Parts: sequence; structure tokens; C-alpha cells
Amino acid sequence: MRRVILGLVFAAAWTGATWAQSPIAQQVGDQITQILQQSGAASARSSAMARDLSDRQGSVQVVQKADQAARLYVISTVVGAIASDAAHTGDIIVAAINAAPELRDDILSAAATNYPAFAPVIYAAVGSAPPVFVPAPRAPVETFAVAAAPRALSQQLDEPVTAEVSGVATIRDPLEGFNRGVFAFNDVLDRFLIRPIAYGYGYVTPAPVKQSVRNFFSNLRGPIRFANDLIQLDGRGALTTGSRFVLNSTAGVLGFFEVADRLGMPHHPADFGQTLNRYGVGSGPYIVLPVLGPSTVRDGFGLVADNFLDPLTYLLDTYPRVAVRLTEGIVAREALIEPLDELRAGSVDYYAALRAAYFQGRAITLAKGRAPENSAADDAFGSFE
Repeated sequence: MRRVILGLVFAAAWTGATWAQSPIAQQVGDQITQILQQSGAASARSSAMARDLSDRQGSVQVVQKADQAARLYVISTVVGAIASDAAHTGDIIVAAINAAPELRDDILSAAATNYPAFAPVIYAAVGSAPPVFVPAPRAPVETFAVAAAPRALSQQLDEPVTAEVSGVATIRDPLEGFNRGVFAFNDVLDRFLIRPIAYGYGYVTPAPVKQSVRNFFSNLRGPIRFANDLIQLDGRGALTTGSRFVLNSTAGVLGFFEVADRLGMPHHPADFGQTLNRYGVGSGPYIVLPVLGPSTVRDGFGLVADNFLDPLTYLLDTYPRVAVRLTEGIVAREALIEPLDELRAGSVDYYAALRAAYFQGRAITLAKGRAPENSAADDAFGSFE
């Protein structure tokens, strides 16, 4: 069995070394083919040795273990490829399933669980809708999810962002050491304070009331979206945002009831980070902000600018304004309890998984609510933008 594992490790390492030499989808297919071929050959040799020793049970176990190891490396290859190049998620999924059709369900489940923001993109690639609840990957996947990630990803961390394809920026995290420290602080604060409060709020509040409160806070940010639409010279977007705000604030009773959406005026995200992107400003390095969480240099500056565009900054004193924002944060956190719990449970490295999910979710926001690959996915991390 040791030879089987070593053979698979060698195959994964050898193909990983040439990852950046060809388009990522093609490389994924080639790597998976290599893994399966290596697994089949190694298990055949080990099984033959076991049969020569008249150990039929041992022969079956060798084949089963080799198949399991190959499955884990295939899934790890897909997960690592998406982290490296999220813009081509659909192509990666198709290439992986073409190379290993018997692992179709495992590939879809593991990819969607590690990257919930792109679940619709992942399932749309094979022409199906995502399940209501994306099943979590089996525990052994965690053992290989980071180890099998291509070297190209770590190399990209220190490279400048040169392009944003379909709104997805190359993940650049040169401050990872500092970011992980802030992330650890945020995680402790979330586990022992923010999440319990959010969970308690969700537990005692009926679902219709929770939705109405979410509608209220989303509507409260309407002026910020309207200002950014204007700065972006998006006349149609500004008209939609302004009309939504007026309708929901009046007929929708201060925004507690969503009226505009029923009249054919759907919500779209707009913030100053998106505005900067509209005028060609790159995302810059990834940063984790205290309490606020994942961001980039550009989007962090955008948060400050949005504060100046917010009418509440001028209408409320400091303490009432802080109280409103804290309440909004608790409501937003309650909506993300299940997605973040699933992301934590399905990831060997919660920091890296959340970082990838942020970039994928941010890609949807930068495209004004349109996911890459023409998907209609919602931005799980932009519900209240």
C-alpha cells in the first residue's frame, strides 16, 4: 500500500510542476488522467502480489485503498485549480469530469462545498442546478486539499495583479502572515461573541421577520448604491436604484417589504470599491480587516469612501450610527451562519477557503450581481451591500 501512495504522490508532484505550462483546464484533465493511470497500474501490481500470496481479502483491500487515494487526489486537484484560477471554474469542472466521469458527484460536491459562492457556476458547467443544501465532502478530503494545490498558486501570491478576468482578480496575499494574525483575532471574536449573538437573534426571530429586517438594512444602503451608480455613469443602474429606494421606502414601509423587485426592478450591488474597479484601479493585495474581515486595499479604501456617501453619517450622531451598523452586522452574520459553518467544516484551511470565497463573491459584486461564466449566482458575502 505504501508503494501505491508513493506512486500517487510522485504523479501529483510531477504533473503539479508543469501546471503553469498549459491552460489550467487542460492541465487539470491531464493531471487527473495521470493520477488515475498511476493508481490503476499500482493497484494492479499490488493486487497481483496479494493474489500470488493467496490473500484475496488483501487484494480487494489494496484496490479499495488505491481507489480511495486516487479519488482524494482528483478532488484535491480540482479544489486547488479553482483556488488558483477561479475565473475558469466551469472549464475546470468540465475537464475534471471528462477525465474521471465516475467521480462526477464527488467532484461537484467537494468543489461546491469548498467554494459555496460559486455553487451555481459549478453545477451549471454540467447543465444542472445546485442542490438546496450542498453536501459536505467526506472527511478525508481535508487531508489532501492543501497539499495537492498547484505550486502556481503560491507563486502567484507574490506577483502583481496584472488582470481581472470576468471580474475575478488573481489572489495576491503578500501580507499573509499579518492577515492570518488578524484573521485569528476575528475568528475568536466571532466564535465567542458575534456568532452566538447572531445565532440567538436568529433562533428567537421568525423567518418572515428576519427577511423584513434584512430588507430594511439593504434599503438603508440604497443612497450609497445610488451615488456609486452615478459616479460610474451608470444611468440605468442609478434610475433602478433610485426607484427601488423610493418605492421600498414608501410602499414597502421603510424598506421592510420588498416591493420594487416584484415590479421588475431587481437589486444590484454598487459600492466605491466597485466604482474604482470600473475606472481601472486594481484590487491590490488581499487584507483582513479587524472585525470587518476579508477585503483588499482597493475595497478597504472603498469602505471609507462609502462612509462619506452614507446619509446616516450626517443625519445621526456617532453612538446611534454605531448602534445601527452593529445591528446590521449581526443581521448579516445571522444570514451567513450556515454557509460559513459549512465552509469551516469542509476546509482544511479555513483562512484560505474564506479568502477564495471572498474573491469569488467579490467577482459577482464587481460585475454588478452577474457571476462569471454567465451564472445567476448570488454574492453570499454581499447580501447587504
